Amino acid sequence: MLKSMRLAAFAVSTVLCLAGTAQAGCTIPPNADAMQKELLSHLNAERKARGLSALTLSAKLDKAAQGAACDNAKRRSISHVSSDGGTLKTRLRRVGYGFRTAAENTGRGSASGARAVEWWMNSPHHKDNILLRKARDVGIGIAVSPAPDNKLHWILVVGASK
Repeated sequence: MLKSMRLAAFAVSTVLCLAGTAQAGCTIPPNADAMQKELLSHLNAERKARGLSALTLSAKLDKAAQGAACDNAKRRSISHVSSDGGTLKTRLRRVGYGFRTAAENTGRGSASGARAVEWWMNSPHHKDNILLRKARDVGIGIAVSPAPDNKLHWILVVGASK
């Protein structure tokens, strides 16, 4: 009983920490980890098909992407400019990611990581970001906009650190 109470307390504190890392009041889907893995798998399949190296998840890029996903979800937006006026460059500096190159894709409404990658691959500029040759790292943010909208917001940040 004591062990299950400790596990429950750990789970609650983990959820609170994750929510705090993203942004207070941000709704993250309960299956966000699986969604992130799915998106990364499809992303790297597209890169592999073109002879490019696989991208590796970066905690710093994840933090920047999740913050942007939460900000966009709250505003029901697909903006590259944060509600405080910040840009990708600003967000990367805030999380301590020194970069040589970086790019960002935003999306709204795709029901899965596979669909998000498919949509981006059909958009020339977004496709260029996914296939950025110099990119080595990736961060993926996923958030849900407030009711009654309840749409998924996706942020993909790719980069190469200094």
